[in-house]
Amino acid sequence: MRHCILAGLCCLSALSAAADTTAWRIVLGEEHRNDEAVRVAVEDLKAYGKDFGLSFETVPDTDTEITGNIIVVGDVSRNALAASGMPMPEPVTHPEGYAIQTMEKDGHRVLIVAGSSLLGDVHGLYWVWDRMRVAHGMPDINTVRAPAMKVRLGAAWGRKGMGGSTKEQMRLALRHSFNWVSGPAILDLVPWNSEPEAAENAKNREEARELIAYAHSLHMKYFSFANEFTFHPSLLKDTGATLNPSDPKLWDALQQKFRMLLTALPELDGVELCNDDISGFWGTYQPFDVTRDAPECDWSYTKRFNTFVSKVHEVVAGEFGKTYFHFTWGLREHEIHCQPEVYRAVFNENIPAENLYAMPKVTRGDRWWHQPYNATFNLTPHETVVLFETMNYYESGAAHLFPTFSGEYFQRGLQTFLMPENSNVRGMAALAGTGRDDWGTTGAYSYVLYRLMWNPDDSMEDIARDFCAIHFGPDIAEDMAQIFLLTPTAYQYGLHIEPISYGQFNSFLHMRVGTFPADGYPAIDGGKEHLDFLRKIYYRCDPWRKPTLRALGQGLETAEDMIARFDTAKPKLKNMELAGDLENRLAMTRNLIRTNIGYVETLFTYFDQMDRPSPEHQDALAVAFAGLATARKDFTETPNYKYDLFGVDALMRNAEAALADTEAHRNMLAGIPNRREIEAIIAAQQARYRGVLESHADTARLFARFEVLVDGQDMLVIHGDRFDVVNIRWDGAHVEVGEILFPLPQSPGTIVPRDIESRPMHPFVLEQPSPENGHTLKVYLDDLPGANGWMRFELYWVPETPESLGLQVPWKVGTP
Repeated sequence: MRHCILAGLCCLSALSAAADTTAWRIVLGEEHRNDEAVRVAVEDLKAYGKDFGLSFETVPDTDTEITGNIIVVGDVSRNALAASGMPMPEPVTHPEGYAIQTMEKDGHRVLIVAGSSLLGDVHGLYWVWDRMRVAHGMPDINTVRAPAMKVRLGAAWGRKGMGGSTKEQMRLALRHSFNWVSGPAILDLVPWNSEPEAAENAKNREEARELIAYAHSLHMKYFSFANEFTFHPSLLKDTGATLNPSDPKLWDALQQKFRMLLTALPELDGVELCNDDISGFWGTYQPFDVTRDAPECDWSYTKRFNTFVSKVHEVVAGEFGKTYFHFTWGLREHEIHCQPEVYRAVFNENIPAENLYAMPKVTRGDRWWHQPYNATFNLTPHETVVLFETMNYYESGAAHLFPTFSGEYFQRGLQTFLMPENSNVRGMAALAGTGRDDWGTTGAYSYVLYRLMWNPDDSMEDIARDFCAIHFGPDIAEDMAQIFLLTPTAYQYGLHIEPISYGQFNSFLHMRVGTFPADGYPAIDGGKEHLDFLRKIYYRCDPWRKPTLRALGQGLETAEDMIARFDTAKPKLKNMELAGDLENRLAMTRNLIRTNIGYVETLFTYFDQMDRPSPEHQDALAVAFAGLATARKDFTETPNYKYDLFGVDALMRNAEAALADTEAHRNMLAGIPNRREIEAIIAAQQARYRGVLESHADTARLFARFEVLVDGQDMLVIHGDRFDVVNIRWDGAHVEVGEILFPLPQSPGTIVPRDIESRPMHPFVLEQPSPENGHTLKVYLDDLPGANGWMRFELYWVPETPESLGLQVPWKVGTP
């Protein structure tokens, strides 16, 4: 019987088109049947196939009664059925590549998935899975594929692993063909000579071992991340090191950290490190910027950086044979991430190239449009990995905007870096980890990177169409793909202000994640400092006012085009709930762009009127203000709206005052304290806090204690026995300790802070609880002079009014 089956299979011909049937059998060799990656790939075929009327079952290659539609997995070395004379595709030479061909026998189909290795078979099964999701059925597949990128990494940031924290994350990583995933942060794994950290980290390592073993079972490698230099104080004590790059013991301490890590967790395959934007520390751990801190040290930036890389490489790659990824991200335009000369000076001939990958971003700066590609690729023999990040700096998780599809921008950057004959690009990394499998911005980004990792020259229209077919269905895929491909134009031109997008590190000064930020302290200065910021925009843009507004108009026209295209295509979408969500997000995007345009038009006409009052300028300001008010109203009333309009509202309050009486408004602004004067007022208040606590030690009650890691400006808002930390500007705060000992009283009294440890600005009370504000307390947290820092403080309740204590705030209460 077996020989009859094989004889029939030998007569199979390439299939042009065949009717699909429901049941499929997946023929696995012994090696496949014992492999976890094959198992989860088959599980995914089974789970997702149900949505398309397909069922899958596995059968061993030793089965002599294989009938119906079959998928033969493996080449002749791994599958007995394939080795028995079945027509096979040409062997693939790439160690992770595969060939798939579809054939026909008696009205049934045979798919041969022949990888060059077991892992190639896995990748082939996942291409079958992908094509099934695109077609919403089982299509004919005839292809030869191999990954263009040797390293496919879910890059990490902060404390949580990206792609390797759970088994489910790793399964998602496998679907997208990542071969490096990250888990717990390095600080949480090192066996520090201190408790409770030593015991906690011992437990963390045991959990990490299980995750690493699972990653290895999926043919992936596993790494951990750290901002550097971060450490436990016990490390300096044990090594006798001081925080000074010219102290050799500091470098001994750095190396000791990695020896401790890799000795205690030898299963780890590598580390990823970053020297800038140090935010990855918590609890008792401390940061030290080896490239800038300790100004008494006369070492240059490049010498410090070069020494750091060299010392880490000696241990990680040299002593332990592990892989070292260095993320070269930085926040300063004159340093390594932006400047080729600085990069060359750091990664010079003294740095070995073995087991080392430098990881610059695709962009010169952050996640902004209107900027060149990074110029630090292909400068030295050290191999590089291109790091990609979602290009949606305007979108928070709750903003409910239409997704951003950055595929064309990513692809052209990657192709640029691959152009030189001796290109040093060996991989791609996704800073969102291994991503998501949804139709949002991160889902689109993940799918684009997956496809480009295998073929940097793949058709972006095809990629967009396939992505939309997966999530919206084949019938509407072409229409939705065209809408997704328009999104960069809508956002780049509709939200960026073009003249201020050049000539500095940040090309997107007036917006950030889910926010129109306001400079200064609008609740104190009435928006005066924010107006100074807007005036700089006015000066930069005024010579090109018409082109600036034309560019913004192009963004709005594109958003309107996207809506019109969806209105036409919507009848093809069967899921009405999904249609409603897409419609809502398109409206949200349009109204955000309208609000931004109104903001720019109003700032232009506001300064026209303030500088050269006239009836014409007054009328123009009135028209622009009315347009902004309408756009803002439409935006805020769009279902699922969640955006902070601090900067817009600060301008609107001042524009309204200028319309009412320009001269009086000028005089009012002139009388408001400037930044230096405000800081002096706050400092005087803070000095008074200390005096009140000393003189009222017998009546002051400890009300709350907080430890907050602040990287920007945040507002601690307390009502009753609940608190919230509202992000105002830059990155959101991390609350390590937030303890309220009793509900905030509604009787007359005053909250007085006691600073324990904080940035030079220190926490201060912006608004005391009162019947007028519903007995709500607002404490302002500002990270001046900048960068991540702890604010540890206590709040005391004194049963006397602010007036009687000399603590009545000398500013008008408003919304920051």
